[in-house]
Amino acid sequence: MEYRPNMDSTPIPEQPVEPQPAVRSQINKRPLSVTLLALIVLIITVINLLRLGLSIRYWSFLSSRSGISPLYLALTGLIWGAAGLSLLWGLWKAKKWAPKLMHAVGLTYALYYWLDHIYLMDRPVSGVSHAFRAVLPINWQFSAGLTVVGLIFMVWTLSREKVKAFFEAADVEAAQVQADNRDKE
Repeated sequence: MEYRPNMDSTPIPEQPVEPQPAVRSQINKRPLSVTLLALIVLIITVINLLRLGLSIRYWSFLSSRSGISPLYLALTGLIWGAAGLSLLWGLWKAKKWAPKLMHAVGLTYALYYWLDHIYLMDRPVSGVSHAFRAVLPINWQFSAGLTVVGLIFMVWTLSREKVKAFFEAADVEAAQVQADNRDKE
């Protein structure tokens, strides 16, 4: 208890000091690497949602010209767009499950990307100078490098102590807010 001099002798109860929201946001500030990872997820998500939209818009053209069904293009665009949106939300809101989902989606998307390009991408067969041209896309070296760099960046980002602490602190803060809301009711 605290007493005020020159005032009446009524004690004033001490109030617990809670950190203000601005202070909490500085403690739980999103690391730059998580923001960059979320930006990469956003770009891939937009590309897949564009794939969905364009395959629906040009359905008849794709049906008549392409060897790949527009249904496949639309469904894969929808699936990866939905996965990307949920992952993006989890990363941005620092959900505890987001790092595990990022690992799963990142590895699955890399596998899907390569299977899609190897088995479904149109490749010129005539004038093949290398045996790899019959199996791999023309720019496979660039694509492979980008895939490896992206996977390494994902693993590095999510294994950093600062990032782990960010997701754990946000989870603890969310549980505390829920407990506070239950106490108020």
